[in-house]
Order: sequence, then structure tokens, then C-alpha cells
Amino acid sequence: MKERAALAVSYIFMPTTFAMVAFILLAFCTPQGTYGLLVAFIAVLFGAVAPFLYLYLLLRKEKVTRIDVPIRQQRTIPYLNSSAIYFAGFVLLLLAKASAPVCALMFCYATNTLVISLINTQWKISAHAMGAAGPLTLLAIAFGPYVLPAFPIIAVVAWARVELKAHSTAQVVAGSVLGIVLTAAQTEAFLKLAGGH
Repeated sequence: MKERAALAVSYIFMPTTFAMVAFILLAFCTPQGTYGLLVAFIAVLFGAVAPFLYLYLLLRKEKVTRIDVPIRQQRTIPYLNSSAIYFAGFVLLLLAKASAPVCALMFCYATNTLVISLINTQWKISAHAMGAAGPLTLLAIAFGPYVLPAFPIIAVVAWARVELKAHSTAQVVAGSVLGIVLTAAQTEAFLKLAGGH
């Protein structure tokens, strides 16, 4: 029963799920100027849909064993390619004059995924934990304390990954902390460069 619950949590709260929700909230709740719908489309396409479809394609081609890619050796190339997708989305969002929080989140996805790919060559840090902690951190910066009640989701995701023996406790803690720290630092720097808009 616990394993089924953990598997459900693991699939429901995939990094792409958090990405989709976060980008939709940021696209429609922060000012986008003339191209609001275009910004939302680019953000969701490059931030969630394209990375998920890429993983699904790898699964269909049997390049990975599961959609959450449990084997460390199978993770590095998908991480690098996903990072490239995020960077492309970031450039398009800049061209579409997206708000600073939307651009910042896409940039964080690109760089955080690149960091994970480097760590993954030696150690299987939790992308699920980082994928929950990162966007929640940026949403908290953008919308304030209203987002804080959602932060326990990070612990639920971490529990699920440990319960499934996909990660150790150290790996989910590292993913959570790294997601918060990297996202907070990059977002604050990005917003300062953008003049706080």
C-alpha cells in the first residue's frame, strides 16, 4: 500500500507537473504586456510539454526503463538535452518580452538541470525533490507567503522517492536544498538585473 502511494506521488508530482503549474501561474498572474498568451504557450511548451514528450520518446525507444529514469547512467543525456530545451525556451521568452519571473524560472530550469547533469555523473541526486523545491521557491519569491503552505509537498515527494528506493535520504535532501538555494540565488539576481519587474 505504501509503495503504491509512493508511486502515485512520484508520478503525480513529476518535475514537469510542477513546471506546468508554475509557468501557468506566472504567465497569467504577472504582467506580460501584449504577448500574454504567447508567453504562456512558450513557457508551458518548453518548460513542461517538450521535456515530458522527450522523455516519453526515450521510453518508447527503450533508451530509459521508466519515465522517471531510475537508473543513474541513463540520466545524464536526458538532463543535458532537457537543459537545452529550457535554454531555447528562455531565449524565446526574452524575445516575447515575458515578465522577469517567467524568464527567471525558465533560466533556473535550464541551469539547475545542467547542474544536476554534472552531479549525476558521480551521484544520483534527486531531480524529483529539486523539481519540487525549485519552482515552489520561485513562486514564493513572486507571490509571497501565500505559497508557503505548499512547501510540505517537497517532503511528500522526498518520502515517495525514498520509499520507492529510487533515492537515499541524503539524495532527496540534497535535491531539495539545492533546488531552493540555486533557484533563490538566481531569481534574486535575475530580478535585480531586470529592475525588479
